Order: sequence, then C-alpha cells, then structure tokens
Amino acid sequence: MSRVKSLAKFVAVLMATALPVIPANAQEVPSAVSQQVPANAPRLIVAIAIDQFSSDVFAQYRQRFTGGFARLTQGAVFPAGYQSHAATETCPGHSTILTGNRPAHTGIIANSWIDQSVAVGPKLVYCAEDVAQRSAGAKDYVASTVHLLVPTLGEWMKQANPAARNIAVSGKDRGALMMGGHNVDQVYWWKGKGFATLNGRDIGPAAVAQNDEITKVLAKGAAEFPLPDYCRRADRAIKAGSATIGNGHFGLKAGDANAFRTSPRLDRATLDLGLKLVDEQKLGKGAVPDVLSVSLSATDYVGHGTGTEGAEMCIQLTQLDMALGDFFPVWTSAGLITVWC
Repeated sequence: MSRVKSLAKFVAVLMATALPVIPANAQEVPSAVSQQVPANAPRLIVAIAIDQFSSDVFAQYRQRFTGGFARLTQGAVFPAGYQSHAATETCPGHSTILTGNRPAHTGIIANSWIDQSVAVGPKLVYCAEDVAQRSAGAKDYVASTVHLLVPTLGEWMKQANPAARNIAVSGKDRGALMMGGHNVDQVYWWKGKGFATLNGRDIGPAAVAQNDEITKVLAKGAAEFPLPDYCRRADRAIKAGSATIGNGHFGLKAGDANAFRTSPRLDRATLDLGLKLVDEQKLGKGAVPDVLSVSLSATDYVGHGTGTEGAEMCIQLTQLDMALGDFFPVWTSAGLITVWC
C-alpha cells in the first residue's frame, strides 16, 4: 500500500470516515464524508522527527538510553528502514513524513534548488521561502509552505473535522512548515534568539513564555553539560583545520545564541514549547483528535558541526533521551498520545 493510501486510511480510522485517496499531485484536501469519531480513537497524535538521527548512531547508543528513547524502543522499531528517495536533506525528508508522498510529488526536491524564472535576487530558491515576496536588497526571506504541493496529515484531519487542531514546532522553519503544512493553527521555529512564526501572525502566549525563558538563559550563559562515563571514550580533541572538535561539552557564553542553537538546549526548548502548546491549546482534550508535529534539529546541527563520534554527539543524544523522557509522561499516562518517530 502506498504511503498516501496508508495515511488516508489512518485518518479514516481516526475520523470514522472513508477518506478518498489523495492523488500525488493534489493541492487541495478532499472533503470528508463523516465527522463522527469512534470512542477509542486517540485524542492526540504526536509526530516526532529527529534530524540526522541515522540508524547507525541509534544502534551505537541504543543500549545507553534510559529515558524517552528507551520508552520508544518498547514499541515497534525499524532500525534499517529503507528510504526510497535520493535527497536525504532536511526539507525533502520532512515533506514526506506526514504527506505520504515522495519529494517528486511534494514539490520539495531539495533544501534549495535553481529556478531560472526567479525575477528578484538570486536564482537559488530555498524550499521554505516565498519567492514572490522577495524584495530587492532584503537580507531575509519570507518563510512559507508555498512550494509544498500536497496536504499533510494535520490538514486531512482538519478537513475531516474543523475542530481538530494542527500544530507544529521545530528548530528549523523547514522542519515545522513541511510537517505542519498550509492549514496549521500554530507553527513555530527557532530564528535568531528565539521562536518565530509566519509573517502576519502574532506569537502566542506559549511561545512568548518560552522565548522569555530562553532570553534569561542567554543573558546569564550556562555551564557545560556533564559528561556521562560512557562518553569518556569519545572525549578527545581532534584537529579539523583551524578548529578542534571531539571534546566539546556545550558551555554557553552569555549572549551566544548560535551556541544555544547548536546544543542540546535547542531540543529541550523545542520540546518545552510543545508541552506549553499542549497545555495552552488543551490538545488531546477535545472531542476529535489533534496533531502535534515536533521536529528536533540539534542532532543535525551538532552532527554537521562536530561529527558523530565525539563527546558532543554522545552528550547530545544523552540529553535528548532525557528531554524526551520528560516530554512523554505528561500525557502518555492518560493514554492521549501516539508517537511516530
């Protein structure tokens, strides 16, 4: 069964309706037949993506996990899943997770591509950029889902029943936007020194509170993370050009927002924002299922910055395991959560 059909069937089960299969090139969500919800349907679906978390790194640390990852491994684990599209970049990958389509159909063929028809600025187009809103001399782009050609799970659910809420958070705009889609109630991603949202939208109370917490951390700085005993074998300095990697413990100097972003603190902040949104929006408390998409980006930033075999990645995965462990029990004890990872 294709991923499109699988997702459509999943929504149909959630909403107790026979949703039609969405064609690969569909840009609109087909109408649902019924808005009835079975009594045993989950009330909150949480989709979690961990950027650059490869199967070999998962296998390397699997026996060390005691928190959230340990909980996830009690379910179904496919450590050698086959990825059937070529570009393993963030944007095309995230465009497949909740759409059921490959990048050839989602319209997201890479993080960036060349478009000779672009009239303003460079011909290079970013996957989460609205090129039509470019202005000459602008130093920033307008984040958008304009290039995403197909609907997401959250959009299907809202079409089946408008009361369903579709919310997405990430350390990257492309992570949040590609999982949330066009019709999203709230969407946030890290930008600069805190979480931002789409142009024309106000930052909600949950994001304001999270940004206030981040501002306080940045003002003071923070100590290094503790080094677990099993990380000591990886804690050695390696020269990489003019840089030294392999023995970093993520100490944070006051005001260094970039160091915050490239550390376990980013994932913790993203998950904390997700929890605040669960409380603020009362996700999982309504009569129909809601969906919360969470894309965690720090593993990717750490991997690109220092590789996967040093103390940095060992600390990152340890801290992420702990953060996920704090993230789940808040609602899983109430039977409100289904996790895709």
